[in-house]
Amino acid sequence: QKIQLRSICLHYQQYLTLKRHFLNFLKNATGIIIFILCCISAYIPKTDAEPEPWTAIMHDLGLIENIRESIDASLYTAYTDKPDECEVQVMECFFLELKVIFQECQVIKGCKIQQHVRNVLKNVKSLSNNKSSHYSLSRNKRPCKQCEEYEEKNFRAFIDGFKTFVQRKMKN
Repeated sequence: QKIQLRSICLHYQQYLTLKRHFLNFLKNATGIIIFILCCISAYIPKTDAEPEPWTAIMHDLGLIENIRESIDASLYTAYTDKPDECEVQVMECFFLELKVIFQECQVIKGCKIQQHVRNVLKNVKSLSNNKSSHYSLSRNKRPCKQCEEYEEKNFRAFIDGFKTFVQRKMKN
């Protein structure tokens, strides 16, 4: 009971202190303006922060890599030596080849990576659709390779190449 009584006394003292300072705060024009703005901001709808799409893509690629389930397919593995060179075309190539992986996975019964591939496809599509986003890709003025012009590699090499591309984009 003694502890509870001390707690009540402490809360009451805090209440009195806050009340005194708050009322003094409202006595000047600045305090009234801040109070009104706080009241108005309570009614403004809050929006959730947009998750970092590159982080989500990287997370799913890591899960795909760790599952150790391999797709028996040769995939065009795009690459670029320079970070800002042909980004859109490289990403489009990865997107098309991810669709191939997704279709291959639908054929395999009990494919464990299907949901992760779907997540990556969804995030890549949202990046390409959101042109105003600061996560968007830059299109180069110079001619770039078509997807079919890149070297065909196995599933593991494709995932590694895609992870390298995403890591570069995360650094920008």
